Amino acid sequence: MTAQALDPGLDPALREALAHPLESDALALVGPPGTGKSFALVQRALYAAATRPAGAVLLATPSDAGTAKLRARLPGGAADIACIPFPALAFEILRESSTPGRAPVEPIDEARAAVLFESAGAELFSLDWAELLSSEIDPEITGLRAPERFADAAFRLIRKLRAALVSPDDFKVLSFRGATAFYGHPPNLASADLLMETPEKYRDSLRVSAVELGRQHEREVDLVKVLVRLYAAYVETLVRAGCLTATDAVYEATMLLRGNEDARERARRRFAFAAIDDAQDLTGAQIGLLAAMFGDKLRGVTLAGDESQATRGFATGARGADALRRAATRIAFATQYRSAPEILYAAALGLDPQTRSAIPGGNAGVVTSYRAEHLRDEARYITSEVQRLLAGGFEAERIAIVTRNLRCAHAYIDALLARDVPVDVAGAASLYDFPVTQDALAALWSAVDPFRHDYLLRNLEAPWLRLSDASIAILCGDPADPQPLLFELPEDDDEAPAARWDRKRDLRLGRNVTRGDVDGLLSDDARARLVAFRAARERWEASARTLGPAALARAILTESVFATLAPGARGRFDAGLVARLIAAIDEFEAREPLAPIDDFLAYAERVADSETDLLELELRDPRAVRVLDVEAAKGDDYDAVFVPGLQAGTWPRYYAPDAFLFTPRAGMIPKENVGDADAVRTAKFTYTMFHSKLRQKYCAEERRAFYCAASRARRRLFLSAAGRATRGLNTPEILVELEARL
Repeated sequence: MTAQALDPGLDPALREALAHPLESDALALVGPPGTGKSFALVQRALYAAATRPAGAVLLATPSDAGTAKLRARLPGGAADIACIPFPALAFEILRESSTPGRAPVEPIDEARAAVLFESAGAELFSLDWAELLSSEIDPEITGLRAPERFADAAFRLIRKLRAALVSPDDFKVLSFRGATAFYGHPPNLASADLLMETPEKYRDSLRVSAVELGRQHEREVDLVKVLVRLYAAYVETLVRAGCLTATDAVYEATMLLRGNEDARERARRRFAFAAIDDAQDLTGAQIGLLAAMFGDKLRGVTLAGDESQATRGFATGARGADALRRAATRIAFATQYRSAPEILYAAALGLDPQTRSAIPGGNAGVVTSYRAEHLRDEARYITSEVQRLLAGGFEAERIAIVTRNLRCAHAYIDALLARDVPVDVAGAASLYDFPVTQDALAALWSAVDPFRHDYLLRNLEAPWLRLSDASIAILCGDPADPQPLLFELPEDDDEAPAARWDRKRDLRLGRNVTRGDVDGLLSDDARARLVAFRAARERWEASARTLGPAALARAILTESVFATLAPGARGRFDAGLVARLIAAIDEFEAREPLAPIDDFLAYAERVADSETDLLELELRDPRAVRVLDVEAAKGDDYDAVFVPGLQAGTWPRYYAPDAFLFTPRAGMIPKENVGDADAVRTAKFTYTMFHSKLRQKYCAEERRAFYCAASRARRRLFLSAAGRATRGLNTPEILVELEARL
């Protein structure tokens, strides 16, 4: 395509992007949100597909959801453009290169991988390793005081290592090298700058002797040995068995292409050109896959992105901003096609409170801020403004509430549903955090184990029973004339009678519900409801012997949850969540056709207890207000955007490092100082926090997330926070900064 063939009325940056040779080394299209980068990227992809004699065009983003949005931009008939996510591409490469005797690859989600990983490390978490028992490894290892939290932290570390193309052997070498470098030549732990920037409660970690540093070195080496063993177990148990997460698939495909010339040539023949949007969020493994296909200089690859929207560094170790900076050619886009000037100014202020941009002189009502007394007040404010927008002609699907974390969004969702405003949710979140999903799980558990009293109590309070507290108290008590047990439970002579726990209490509620021992003490209405539930539970229990998990779940939920859904927006929202749960059970049954529903419920319980959001929710309702996290909002724009929670601790979130960190240069960085220690933290951790400016980098990423969220708005932007503002010394108060300048 030549510059003379282009419409002279096009934006100069767009003209330059379309005229740039397709066969050149990496081209980067950079610029603020709404400047046409994605449009130019798609146009280059379409031109490449129309003019290249051989090879398809790869069009993708770092995320599956983003790739789906990019696919929607394509016109019909673009057959030579493969708009597929990186994991799907990786699985295709692996399947095409499968060898006899090798296990077939099977995609699994992060939640299932976490469960399998915990099983692989069960010996360690129960402290049964031979190395531990023989004292080759000191059991006083940072994080192991809480094995479940240690497992979660180790799994998060392994995910990041896989995303960075770090193998178990590389991890071991880098960790030992980093430990030798730090402890062999310790830095000046008494420098004035280090002491000034370290909180007083952690300064004792810097007052260490050579003996103490040697002890910490030994504990760090032991930690590395444990994590290397866990990482190897992860690879052996999951990867070599063919069970691959999205990150694993990209890692394995990259390594395959690097070591297999035939596979590499086959991939290069298939794709002659690649166009990658939101490139700032590319992981090291995704960049490595592109390099394996197109060469180290990424010849024929166009990257579109904005370094100011790089928000995945701490979550996945994303390195796409480096790829944008290293591109052979950079074309800057500047013409704004999306947001009002006032919105762009507010977004820029949140990104950099010292920005010197001129204050726009447009409509003063474009950006609105509100400081609420508490969270409920903030939720009421957002709901009132949403209703006002709907009454003013805004479409529900063109209104978005963008939060930093969906765990903080429940108050806003509940307030909107209480006013009968339709809502849908998308982003990284646990489906099991929502009350209706917990109600559904309780109904399913009743058919499996009526003596799981936590779930049984939820059934008694659920809409299909709605028993009063007084009725539940009766069900928790002894009957007036209890039936004698066939065999008396043995007593424990080691305990005093007053302190002895009556083990019959562990069965009392379940017995009273299933056998009806206290039915005579209940009111007529409560007894009728309980009898109906007992009959239904017996039917469900019988059906569990003949129906698969999905069919059984549909039967149970039809009689319980779906039969009692509230009318209006609340019922519509809850029905969508339960439909997602049924879809999850369908997926479970497809991969485990012989497993009973008990196995799914145990799996769901493990995922629900995880500290990490391992699941992704997708939008299902096309005519509802969107509640999104920042990552789910990328690639979209809305007429009105609400950015709530702009107070310290919510947005920006407080920086809470894991039990241990890892960098290629420093190796492992344990946080807790365990064993015979006087300080809570290790000297290496305190020094790394200062030297690497981790807290400052984390807050900078939180600011970039705000910038990304605010720039989704076209016409109106609403900013809010709840509670009294802090002084913002360690974690900034974004709303306070904005109100001082807006």
